[in-house]
Amino acid sequence: MKVLLVEGQTDAAAAAERELREHGHTIERCTPHDRSAPCRGLEPLGECPLDSGDIDVAVVGRMGGPLAADERGALCAARYRVPVVVAGNPRDAVSFGPGTHLAPTDLIGACERAAQSGDAHVAAIRRELLMAGVVTPADVDVDDPPVWFAVRREPRRLRLEVHVPDGDPRLASIVKAAGHAIRNFDQHTPVIDVIAARS
Repeated sequence: MKVLLVEGQTDAAAAAERELREHGHTIERCTPHDRSAPCRGLEPLGECPLDSGDIDVAVVGRMGGPLAADERGALCAARYRVPVVVAGNPRDAVSFGPGTHLAPTDLIGACERAAQSGDAHVAAIRRELLMAGVVTPADVDVDDPPVWFAVRREPRRLRLEVHVPDGDPRLASIVKAAGHAIRNFDQHTPVIDVIAARS
């Protein structure tokens, strides 16, 4: 995995960095070494690591307290729809939006699960399609919903599955609307595969 590592205080993410490197993951940082700018994207000729589109997950090492200025990278990751994993004590955690995951113990497992999770994307699709009237609460908000969505994150790619009952004449309109909804929510992932399935 390619991991954007963020820390609000010096060495707050040191243990997380060691563990990630020991498991062979690549580390990127968004804070310049010489502190010449607030972030690498604002350096002269600088580039934000998120612009490459290949960051799988952002990991934030925290030592408590309010959100620190150097934790802005996690906010940017959330804006790019990259999952954010908060390492360490859950009491020190803050939310970086719906894609925030806590990792009080199993950091590697939490990162791997978060990197693949499309839960925030699914929630956005359901919300947009309900608001547009493309689906109804009876389609998606019941114990065994007849219409459901699954999203899997992969490097530089999203895989969206749209499941509609066999014979439902709305298949094409639901698939089209779901494709638009996921792109509206995530404008940074380069490729989105949309797969229609009959249930």
